[in-house]
Amino acid sequence: MTWMNKFNKPWLHFIALGIVFYQLQGVLFSEPKTVIGPLSEARVAALQQQWHTTTGQQATPQQTAKLIDLELNRDVVLQRALELNIHRHDNIVYQRLIRNMHFLQLADNKSDDELFEQALAMRLHLNDNVVKRRLIQVMEQQLLAEKAVPLPSKQDVEAAFQHRVSELRRPPLYSFEHLFFNRERELEAPAIIAKITEQQLDFQAAKHLSSPYLQGHKFIRQSPRQLTQNFGKAFVLSLEQVKLVPPQWLGPIRSVFGLHYVWVSALEPERDAQLTEVEQQLRNDLSYTAQTKALQNAIANLRQDYDVRGVEINTPDSRGVGQ
Repeated sequence: MTWMNKFNKPWLHFIALGIVFYQLQGVLFSEPKTVIGPLSEARVAALQQQWHTTTGQQATPQQTAKLIDLELNRDVVLQRALELNIHRHDNIVYQRLIRNMHFLQLADNKSDDELFEQALAMRLHLNDNVVKRRLIQVMEQQLLAEKAVPLPSKQDVEAAFQHRVSELRRPPLYSFEHLFFNRERELEAPAIIAKITEQQLDFQAAKHLSSPYLQGHKFIRQSPRQLTQNFGKAFVLSLEQVKLVPPQWLGPIRSVFGLHYVWVSALEPERDAQLTEVEQQLRNDLSYTAQTKALQNAIANLRQDYDVRGVEINTPDSRGVGQ
């Protein structure tokens, strides 16, 4: 019997054809992907309202599309977290759902494990924003852990420093003490200032002439931004317009609170930053940017496993989490 005759058996042909058809079935009739989205009108409106609250402006169609896409990304990540049963193994989710059961007065002397299982059966984990944010956070961390993001090199840091040299410029720093005249005492200011000038008093000799000032009377190495928080923008503009040669008296300068006669003891001029001063900031920024990009790529790859629908349809698949 030749080798051809050995394989010329009907039952063997049947098995071979069965194997071929089984393989083709997986290719031609693959299981449909889980549907994510579309977002409901209420969720889209909530995204637009959040944008308006944050920016003070109405979201444009392009901005709305971006917001929807980001929200769908979160739904994709949440769906994968649920598929991996992360909610069953995270202590924060566990404690949160047990607390919710007590809040709903459904404890009935049950154990924590029983309450947790009942909460899952009631699908409370799908309706609690804290739980959903936690699951998304853990899943994002897992996605990042699957692909290590390299730390920025010395060359990366130096290139970023050169690119951001203007942005990283150090502001001027003012050190001063001040006499404060509240609005009830503003008319006394000229006479007191004349006395200080005539007697050549420094701040220590004149400080008893000041009204109380809530933020204090001494400020050391303060930037214009810091001073604006304590005195207002007009005060800082007046300070910046004077060519200072410390130590010297300056003023009176008006703030949002009253008048100030300022004893400027030191001024550190605006200057370029040194790399050593901002190196850690640059490393942190570069690492954050790299991780953000890596996460975006990971989510983009993850989206391919789902049927993500960004437009409104009449009959969304009930299996998706974006309904």
